[in-house]
Order: sequence, then structure tokens, then C-alpha cells
Amino acid sequence: MTSVLLCAVNVLGQEAQVYSCDPNNDEVGCKTVAYFTDLFDKLGSAAQKDPGYDNYRKIMKPVAESTKGFYGGTLVSPDWIITQVYYPSHFIARGFDLKNVKELKSFYKMMQEKPAPQLSEPGHISVMQPRLIAMRYPVIKDGKVKNIISIKVRTESYLKTVGLDKCSAYKIIFDGKLAEEKGKLAKEHKEVKLQLPSTEWIIQYQK
Repeated sequence: MTSVLLCAVNVLGQEAQVYSCDPNNDEVGCKTVAYFTDLFDKLGSAAQKDPGYDNYRKIMKPVAESTKGFYGGTLVSPDWIITQVYYPSHFIARGFDLKNVKELKSFYKMMQEKPAPQLSEPGHISVMQPRLIAMRYPVIKDGKVKNIISIKVRTESYLKTVGLDKCSAYKIIFDGKLAEEKGKLAKEHKEVKLQLPSTEWIIQYQK
């Protein structure tokens, strides 16, 4: 049976979208919604403090220290150029143009046309980095995007939080494309469809 859960996020001063999360409904779905709602709430609080180049790390410190699996964060210009990084050791990322990343082109277009929080799929960037999930949140001033704050969390931390790490098999399908999988699903398995910020995830799994 497929369930639809909506993730609530408040941005641009608008009322947060109401979502349903019946405790008798899908366990992994409810935990996933709770997990990302918590992270976007933290990003929203940071965005309200108007982070810039000089104060970005100070503003993001509570987010980094309270987020399990936090890998790093960046401050991004309205034109999607990384201007600041949370960890000084990631300095090489400054100046990188995210518009050049093929997987982000649709997200860039969405942020230009209708600024809103965004969630990417579990990604495999390189053999030098762990599996990561990225989140972006616009900083709005005078009705326009002033900056964008972005964080990455380790995929394994998300999997552990929602219980997928203990499943014998699972698939995470992001906007119709397979993003993450483990094992082989039997014909009979659970499936939950999630409307998350600027994207849709379908999670199929069996314990």
C-alpha cells in the first residue's frame, strides 16, 4: 500500500504546509518526514539571521553541532557560486559554480523561478567523499534571494535514523530515478511516496 506524506517547511514568511503523519501509517515514511522537517527548520532559523561571508560560520555553528552526520556546509550566491564554506579545510570549494553540475540544473532553474527549500537525492560525488544528501535554503531580503545556505549530511546517518540500515533491501527513487539501493527486493515489499521540499522520493523496502 502506498502512502503520501507531505513535509512541512516555512519559507518567505508563508504559513507552513500541513502534513499528515499517522503513527499507524508507514514507519519509514513518518521518520523520513520528521528527519528532514527538523533539518529544514534548523536551516530556516539560520536563514532568518541573514548569513553573509563574515558571519556565516557563526550562524551555522548551531546547525552543524546539532546535526548528526553533518559533513559540511556552504554559502551560495544567488547565481549559485560558492562564496564561503563552513569548514576552513573545504576552502577549495570557494568560487565553484554549481550551475556546472548537471544534476543541479533543474534545481537552479527552480530556485530562480520560485525560491524555496530544496532537497537533493542521496548522491555519490566521488570516491574521495562519502555518500551525501544535500539541502538548500534561500535567504530572502526585499523579496529576492540574497544568498543560499546549503548543508550536506552523510547518507548513512539518515539511513540509520529512519531504520533503513537494518532492512535487508531497499530502494530510494528520486524524481523517477534510482538514487540509492541495497539488496534485492522481494515481490512483496513496502512502498511509501514522499512529497519533500522541491522533490519527490519513493522508498521501497523490506525488513
